[in-house]
Amino acid sequence: MIEIYARADAAGRVDIICKNYSNFIGIVDGYTEGLRYMIENEKAYNRKKSHGELGVRVQSSGIHSDITADTAISNVITRDAIIACDFSGDVLAGVDRGEKYQKDAYTLRRMRADYELFNQQLSILGRNELRIFRGYLSGEKDIGAIAEEEGIQYESAAQKVRRAKVKIKVQMVGFLEGIV
Repeated sequence: MIEIYARADAAGRVDIICKNYSNFIGIVDGYTEGLRYMIENEKAYNRKKSHGELGVRVQSSGIHSDITADTAISNVITRDAIIACDFSGDVLAGVDRGEKYQKDAYTLRRMRADYELFNQQLSILGRNELRIFRGYLSGEKDIGAIAEEEGIQYESAAQKVRRAKVKIKVQMVGFLEGIV
């Protein structure tokens, strides 16, 4: 999905957010963790490869190291770097695909920012319109349930949802393209 989002224009990104609204941040968080995992594993693999892993751990200095703590700290630093898109220091030292990882991190940051902007734009809807659209977006209600709850025809309910989506989409595209 990250590649699809990266290639999508502003309207396409809004459509992706709408389609996946209820679990969008979960998807972004999952990709963030997956990216962190790939970076850390590639670093470990390249480090072992360069040292010629013989299967025997040798203490190279008189200082005792805490491998578990070092790993946890490295994981947090890498995750924070991905979220902030700040790869200064040695965050990507020892990886072969640093440019791809940076590009993916940038896309994930854009996804988070777009989602936050989308949520802020929901406030342009009226109270009833927002209630209906949010129920639809979250997957709690389909068009049939909305029609029944509102006491209107199915097509009228579908039109209410479409109108709300168009309002949000026009506003979002304007901001995403820098037109507004």
